[in-house]
Amino acid sequence: MRPLQNNGLGVLCCLWGIGIGLWFLSFKSYGLERLKILTSIAPLYCFCVNIGGEYVTVKNLIFFGAEPHEVSLSMRQMQEIQDSDLIVINGLGMESWLEKGLSSKEKAKKIVVSTVGIEPIPSIGSLNKLPANSPYSFNPHVWLDPNLAIQQVLNIKKALCQRDPLHTEAYEKNAASYIFKLKEIDRMYREKLQEIAQKKAYFFNDSFMYLTKRYDILVAGILEECGQREGLSPRKLATAIETMRKEKIPFFYTPFSKKALVMEIIKESQTCSGEIDSMESANPDPSLYETIAKKNLSVLVEVFGKKNLCWSHNFEVCADGKEQN
Repeated sequence: MRPLQNNGLGVLCCLWGIGIGLWFLSFKSYGLERLKILTSIAPLYCFCVNIGGEYVTVKNLIFFGAEPHEVSLSMRQMQEIQDSDLIVINGLGMESWLEKGLSSKEKAKKIVVSTVGIEPIPSIGSLNKLPANSPYSFNPHVWLDPNLAIQQVLNIKKALCQRDPLHTEAYEKNAASYIFKLKEIDRMYREKLQEIAQKKAYFFNDSFMYLTKRYDILVAGILEECGQREGLSPRKLATAIETMRKEKIPFFYTPFSKKALVMEIIKESQTCSGEIDSMESANPDPSLYETIAKKNLSVLVEVFGKKNLCWSHNFEVCADGKEQN
């Protein structure tokens, strides 16, 4: 009798195990498990969180303040890449460090290039005869133009729908809602900036070329080019400062621009200056894009409005060059 009981118990355990296995497979197959998404930069994290909603888990690979163009992946990050379902990248050479570490099969399965369909602007460095295969051949900062950010959102939504068709309706609805917000940001930029007749400025780096092109901001000069290995030459710096001072051209820099150099430029040029954020090294947050885009617009309007204020990350310097506490 006991052997029969044992056999029956074994059969029940076996059936129970099979049932659990089938349940787990259906759990994954029918989208009941959240998609694990990795993003390369903070704006893409923001897009994915807003599109995916409750059906995705999103993590950004790059830490706050890190340089996204050149990354050395840790063992933990490599494991996160292996465990992910999708890896959403910007493209245009920004994540060459990531693509090199994946096989062709893994790229085809996981990589989502958010800039597909966007016509890139050649980087300033590429005009100075960069190697043909350089990751800096194109300017990657497309997201700073909200119209191009919309294309990135559409590309991400398409990838999510293909990978998780069960929740297509939710992804479509979330994307439409977020695109509405991006269109509203574009409207604000157009309305505010078209009121300013003279929009000409120097920029610390070339992050804002898509934004300046969209809103008719004339770029007087760029101090540091993307991918530039050598430092800023004294001659180029002196020429830029002299031009800013003579023509009263505003100067914009980012939170991660070299602080000492920024202070020197502001003091020597005696021009109105402002800090605007290119977002890629910001702290990932669902509302990041809207918050920073609106703050950037406020600074642009303030500086182009020729207010005698100078904005910065940790310090303020007035147009007369005197540092304020």
